[in-house]
Amino acid sequence: MDKNTTSFWKFIQDHPIEVPIIQRDYVQGRIGKEHLRKVFLSNIKHALDDHLSDTGKVLKLDFVYGSEERGKLHPLDGQQRLTTLWLLHWYIALRVGLLEEVCGTLKKFTYETRISSREFCENLCQCKNFEEYKDEEHIVDFITNRTWFYSSWEQDPTIQSILNMLGGTKVTNKQDKNIIDSIEKLFKNTDKENLRKYWNCLVSENAPIIFYYLPLKDFALSDDLYIKMNARGKQLTAFENFKADLIGYIQERIRENEEWEELDDVPIKMDTVWTDVFWQNHKNGKIDEIYFAFINRYFLNCAIVYANAKKEDSEVWKLYGNESDDSALSYDTGFGIYSDILTQAKKRRNVSILLRLKRLFEKITTNENINKHLPQWFSKFDFIPKYKKDNRGNLSLDNSGNIYKISTLTQPQRVAFFGICRYFEQCDSFNEVHFKRWMRVVCNLVGNSTIDTIDAMIARIKLIDELSGHIEDIYEFLADENSGIESKASPEQLSEEVEKAKQILFRHNNPELPEQEKNRDNCHDWNWEAVILEAENYAFFHGAIRFLFKNDEDNVDWIDFEEKWKNARLIFTNGGLTEEYKKSAKANRIILSYCRNWEAQIQSYTRNDKYIFGFSSQIWRDNILLKKGTAANSLLYAESIHHLLMGDGVNESLQLDDTDDYRQIAFEKLVNTNVIEWAQKKQNTDWNYVRWIYDGLSLYPSREGVILTKSHRDSILNTLIDNGTITLVIGSQIDTKPEKMLYGWDIKFQYKKDGVCYLFQWQHWDKIYMYEGDFRLYDNEKLREQNLKLVIDENKVKDANDFVQAMNECIESYLQSNKYD
Repeated sequence: MDKNTTSFWKFIQDHPIEVPIIQRDYVQGRIGKEHLRKVFLSNIKHALDDHLSDTGKVLKLDFVYGSEERGKLHPLDGQQRLTTLWLLHWYIALRVGLLEEVCGTLKKFTYETRISSREFCENLCQCKNFEEYKDEEHIVDFITNRTWFYSSWEQDPTIQSILNMLGGTKVTNKQDKNIIDSIEKLFKNTDKENLRKYWNCLVSENAPIIFYYLPLKDFALSDDLYIKMNARGKQLTAFENFKADLIGYIQERIRENEEWEELDDVPIKMDTVWTDVFWQNHKNGKIDEIYFAFINRYFLNCAIVYANAKKEDSEVWKLYGNESDDSALSYDTGFGIYSDILTQAKKRRNVSILLRLKRLFEKITTNENINKHLPQWFSKFDFIPKYKKDNRGNLSLDNSGNIYKISTLTQPQRVAFFGICRYFEQCDSFNEVHFKRWMRVVCNLVGNSTIDTIDAMIARIKLIDELSGHIEDIYEFLADENSGIESKASPEQLSEEVEKAKQILFRHNNPELPEQEKNRDNCHDWNWEAVILEAENYAFFHGAIRFLFKNDEDNVDWIDFEEKWKNARLIFTNGGLTEEYKKSAKANRIILSYCRNWEAQIQSYTRNDKYIFGFSSQIWRDNILLKKGTAANSLLYAESIHHLLMGDGVNESLQLDDTDDYRQIAFEKLVNTNVIEWAQKKQNTDWNYVRWIYDGLSLYPSREGVILTKSHRDSILNTLIDNGTITLVIGSQIDTKPEKMLYGWDIKFQYKKDGVCYLFQWQHWDKIYMYEGDFRLYDNEKLREQNLKLVIDENKVKDANDFVQAMNECIESYLQSNKYD
């Protein structure tokens, strides 16, 4: 047996145990805990059987610690397990006839909680009380029928739990079979010979059921900590098993290397002062799940940074959970994963993860509200996990009904989590200014990157790791031309952070500092950092504002920042464009009017990627203001954005470097009419785009759209619609001032001649066909054989009058065919 572990029998011989009054009742025997008892007792039985089979396996029941006063141990943690082990030893001693021999030792365990509990335990250790006991008798019936058993004791919850642990309940499983939820049921079919072997196992030097004992005499702990720890009601959780192995790992390393001695207090701090971090989020006294989740998230990040863990490393990625949901993480694979991470960190980077973790907790215990230090725009998340609640306010369980759900982290939030941890584990002392600056950069990099895969998440974590050597001087590091950042992740936003850091520190070109708003909250230091922070937090900018300090040639230039920042507040609001700039799609048309490349900036091809015709914040942020150009760190619409933010209107001199007749027509329609505003309102959507279809360029507001290059068709039909010559049947007229257009690929209309209505349809391939109902007359073979004029060629029609004449000729030809028949 390891010198840091002990068995119950060895422990109680040296440490009389008195459960203090501050501790709660014994609960492992309560009604409703049947299945938990079944699992716990089954593990005990397996441990005993394995020992008899000489497998060398042991059952670790976590650790016990408490204070020693007047020669007695008052357990702070471990009371439940100690009571169960005491009952196990008492029952087997009774069954094998050793109660009289060992009762002196068993009497060293007692309860201070209630007089009734203490007296009951004392009576169990009176040999004369069990002289008449027979193996075949039900132990609980025997006890409760004795004259020394007071009926009032049945109201004592601890005594009731003890009786249930000894004798069990009548609860059955799904097969309606009684479950083994008591010590008596566990050994019901065990004869005295084997019971004696089990007893010898329990009292031997190499007992197979052990726990760690940590005295608290060297730690100054308050009474409220007893209450907190006691309320947790620990029952061999995954976290407790993890801690037990972690303690063994640390103690083993201390024996091997004295450098580890500074971690000697980690095990006790994990279950004492560190619990304050999680206690604020406890539910019904539970914190193990959220505590374990925090540790697993920390270790996974360490694996990524120090062990170069990749998605393919299946063992390590168990810590990631199911699609980043780590609520249900078990401890079935043991400490091996964690041990490997600790070893790799030391080997590859000479880093002690546990020492860093210790420093982290030392800092965050005094800094509970992390979110208040993050940028205003950054989505708040639970750095310290919380338990989820259902609609009724109760703790929420997963589908199995066994695991409490906890708040999880998205991939971007995992990167932010790493950034927070890295600051606290490396800073000498918490500095609010330094922390806010560090997290501003971290959040800007996270919030303005596409992190929707594990690989993307890993890349950003490694970027933050590279920057983290300068958590206390991040601006100076970024502004240093010789910083030599190697990471290629988030290049556009990283470049922006570099330029902003330079401006904050050096004020390049000495531009005018924007005037402080009169209604702005009191700010003692109005400087470039304050201005930049204000801009980053404005509307939907969310930390990305490079469009405010880039000129029309896409170069960094802070000279016009004041003017652009002023106009940005007139153009943009939280939801996107202000009403003034939505009207007639003013802002969109200004952007378009300064575009120079139709293919790169306006038209969508195989991918519908030029969504630049909407008003929402998402459209403007992702598809216009921050849209990346072909060159590194460039903006696709730099020139257009510059003119918009400088307050310029629509460019009257439209110039495309890659123009042709179709493009020029479509370009002018988009810029000089309100077709964009109409399309946005048509389907109440921002996701409109321009593409080539049916031999023309079209603006899509849905499955159909407006063919921008059908000017000839639109002019003729709109003239005839307006003067009442024709009436639309399929398609619609849209008043896209200053000229009208038509919505739809194929326009069907009715033309009246001599009091009779005739149908025609102008197809998108430049042919106009005569119809009878839904039937195209040209498709009638007999009519076609007569060589009748039933089709009009758009290219042979000059104007509206010419088109009316062509329709009349079709009608006359059709009427002649009827007469001929």
